Amino acid sequence: MPGAAPHILFDKVSLAFQPGGPPAIQDISLGVDRGEVLVVLGPSGCGKTTLLRLIAGLLRPSAGRVLVEGSPPRAGEDSALVFQNFRLLPWKTVAGNLAFALPHLDPDQRAARVAHFLSVVGLSRVARAFPRALSGGMQQRVALARALAAETDILLMDEPFASLDAQSRELMQGEILKLSRVTHEGRPRTVVFVTHSVDEALVLGDRVLLMSPRPGRVADLLTVPFARQPGDPRLQPQFAALRERLWDQLRQMVLSDPQSDFYGRGQAL
Repeated sequence: MPGAAPHILFDKVSLAFQPGGPPAIQDISLGVDRGEVLVVLGPSGCGKTTLLRLIAGLLRPSAGRVLVEGSPPRAGEDSALVFQNFRLLPWKTVAGNLAFALPHLDPDQRAARVAHFLSVVGLSRVARAFPRALSGGMQQRVALARALAAETDILLMDEPFASLDAQSRELMQGEILKLSRVTHEGRPRTVVFVTHSVDEALVLGDRVLLMSPRPGRVADLLTVPFARQPGDPRLQPQFAALRERLWDQLRQMVLSDPQSDFYGRGQAL
């Protein structure tokens, strides 16, 4: 809604992990609207995961403010995190992994919520299976279901598809586009998604935040004009131009950084 306060606000935020030490991020000012998918892109070590942890309330800024709906973020209450490592409990079934994350519910409520969100991600038929019996893509869907079942207004995703093969990764990108539309109590969820992939950023994001090398700053903030349009975003006429714009900036960043691992990562950026 025009004029509405942002769901997530960074107001001149800097963070150093040690007093007087070099900042990991510096002077970040940014608003994220409710229901937006913001993708954070940048070279290794630029502070992408640090941004997620600030939103999650797991870190506090050294300077400036991070606000969620106008208040400091509450760890474990305002947001749910999905990591590159699925972090599933191998001794629990798929349903058991979801239920374990919902100790505050009574057994009937817990069972109903587990069943609902396994259905949302298309995994009802493997509810009694153990993680070792699932493919990487299915395990990541379990992790997504667990995050959705927490019923927070914000999903924070830290390179969740980095370990998947290309086919599974593309399928999971489609799942994210669908699941980002799943509302919580009638309100659209806000998604902040970290990636090293330029293509993934343009496929998923309403906007793409490009961060500079450490200390991480806002290098570019790009609105994706074809976001939420039907069809494959890669086939949109503007896709190639936006991809080149982001790649040009990334190349300059990593080639001018003597500590960059660009030559070892290739297009993993």
